[in-house]
Amino acid sequence: MKKVQWSISDILNQYINSGNVMYKATIEGDYKANNKEGKIITQAFKYLEKNLELASDTLPILFDNENVVTRTKAAAHCLALRIHTDKAEKILEDAANDDKNGIFGFNAKMTLKVWHEQGFLKVY
Repeated sequence: MKKVQWSISDILNQYINSGNVMYKATIEGDYKANNKEGKIITQAFKYLEKNLELASDTLPILFDNENVVTRTKAAAHCLALRIHTDKAEKILEDAANDDKNGIFGFNAKMTLKVWHEQGFLKVY
């Protein structure tokens, strides 16, 4: 989904849709669908990287999303952009410490580990 201009609703919808697809694909073991969707959400991130004000206004809205993938992707992307870092770390810590999140909690834990060890996250 190559977009020239993204609105707040475009960003929110993309993160929510991608989070849903990635959650379902992970549970079902469909790595191809997961990888494909990962590329799409990375495109949204790359747009936000060049539009930090939009990122700062939009990503925190996703912190309350019911989908753990959507929440943790938004939080990880905030860390990568160095915005809302305290709240983003809390979102990831909560996900990592909730046993019902399974592999998604492990992903959150590894994201935090890299963030603390390197002091930055790179999304590509």
